[in-house]
Amino acid sequence: MSSLVLTRNGVEDQTWSLGRNLLSLLRPWRGQGALVAVSVLAGAAFELVPPLLIRTIVDSHLIVRQPDGLLLLACLYLAASAAVQVMTFVYNYLAATIAQGVLSGLRVRLFAHVLRLPTSYFDRVPMGDVISRCTADVETLDTVFSSNVALLLANLVRLGAIAAAMLALSVPLSLVAALVVPPLAFVTRLLQRRVRQAERENRLAVGAINARLQESLRSTEVIRAFGRTAEFVAGFRQILRRGLAASNRSSFFSSVYTPMTAILSALAVAALLWAGVQHTFATFGVSLGTLTAFLILMQRFFQPITALGEEWQTVQGAMAGAERIFGTLALPPDGPAPAITGNEPGVGQPPIVMNHVEFGYAEGQPVLHGISLEVKRGEHVALVGRTGAGKTSALHLVAGLYQPWSGSIRVAGCDPVRLDESERRRVLGVVPQVVQLFSGTIMENLTLSDLAIPDAAVYEACRIAGADAFIRALPQGYYTKLSGSGSGTGTHLSAGQQQLLALARALVHRPVALLFDEATAAIDNASDAAFRSALRGSGLAQGCGVLTVAHRISTALEADRVVLLDKGRIVEEGTPAELLARKGRFAALVELEAAGWDWKDSG
Repeated sequence: MSSLVLTRNGVEDQTWSLGRNLLSLLRPWRGQGALVAVSVLAGAAFELVPPLLIRTIVDSHLIVRQPDGLLLLACLYLAASAAVQVMTFVYNYLAATIAQGVLSGLRVRLFAHVLRLPTSYFDRVPMGDVISRCTADVETLDTVFSSNVALLLANLVRLGAIAAAMLALSVPLSLVAALVVPPLAFVTRLLQRRVRQAERENRLAVGAINARLQESLRSTEVIRAFGRTAEFVAGFRQILRRGLAASNRSSFFSSVYTPMTAILSALAVAALLWAGVQHTFATFGVSLGTLTAFLILMQRFFQPITALGEEWQTVQGAMAGAERIFGTLALPPDGPAPAITGNEPGVGQPPIVMNHVEFGYAEGQPVLHGISLEVKRGEHVALVGRTGAGKTSALHLVAGLYQPWSGSIRVAGCDPVRLDESERRRVLGVVPQVVQLFSGTIMENLTLSDLAIPDAAVYEACRIAGADAFIRALPQGYYTKLSGSGSGTGTHLSAGQQQLLALARALVHRPVALLFDEATAAIDNASDAAFRSALRGSGLAQGCGVLTVAHRISTALEADRVVLLDKGRIVEEGTPAELLARKGRFAALVELEAAGWDWKDSG
């Protein structure tokens, strides 16, 4: 029993927390929100006028056969009804404009927050699910905020106003009508919980669907090459079934609500009519006009209740989406370091220092064991090792994408995880193995839309990388539009050209440390040799430190120093000539590659 209470309290606390988060989005729109509230209150007040006019018409005119004054009352009835519609238009329009402003800000806030999340978050959460949180989950809020919020508020106010008017008209009639409240409250609460849980499952299913779509569509070449289209379609259909089952449960409970409220409303009206025919209320001074007005109010009382039930599925879908959105926003981002005191980054500090670093992606499964490494100014160090040795993991740590379990990492004297964004590109230049280009011009890709970078710095970086010649040969040169890594319209570049652009992008700021994950794997040998020669004559000569993950022995032989990793530990270290002379593991790898063996995956 206690566990049930705790669970219920936890759900209630979560609901209140979610409500506070949603209200916080409306704070910048308090003025417009006040106008919505005034419009809703005015509309509810005007809605009470027609039933009261009907009571006057019945008691003072129809029963006594007095036609004088009926025209005025008819005009007042029309004016009140028109006023209700005007107020409805005002609060619906204002609510929709507020909603779009709120959701635009939320989308930007969520996108910016996701970009700042630790890299480990994307290791745990499928990219399609992340996209779903930024799109489909926000869309559920869009539906509610654009129209449903104003409608919900209006219906709640209508309920209160109509209930007050019914009590003012007749307490005895109100007591009879109140008999349906307990079963109505029970049914409402029961169905609310069922719909809420079904909508939570539905949002999770949508995230899984988007994750599968993103994964499959990026792999269409592999799927078709192996003739597995039917199997992948069957797997996608299986995921859709889960979402369909959750959606159907939610629709069932929502569909049950409206008929049940209609039956309860009919019971209340039938009871009032029967009592009126039996002259039960005559002793309480309830006139025919009062009974008529009360019946009209009773019908209007159940209208917002039914409307709330019909909208409940949409609201619960939005609440489930909001839970996922605010759950993401609650995750701590990677933040900048405190203000740096003393030496500026890159001044008088070694470019890269790793000191007794231990790290792994999953608890209890270390990938690196006590790695210590220093890259000096003007030095090129190559990391070599078989697949799974920890080379790329070490590079990710130096890039600040992950936090080590223990030990320390310094790039130009600073913790790379805590580098301020304004300093990061001046300190670190990174070229991953998989190149990522964006839709836009070549210049925008090279500067990442940083207008503070002078064109001369871009041209010099492209000259060093060996990209200047092919860029200038394009129709619009540096302002040629690219299709980006996601394809689409624009110029498509070869894998080698894309890699040259990635090299140039890393060099634009002349960083203190350069990190290459076999950054020249896709370019030809002549371009590779030209780039290394230009890099040695410019970046290295000016004191830049280079750390390269070498998947080819030729890359390692060009380095000043080679560090050989095996199962997350440094097993050999020295210049290429020294390691070859030792006849150790590095020398064995050189012989294997010379013989045509793939040493990277060999046991």
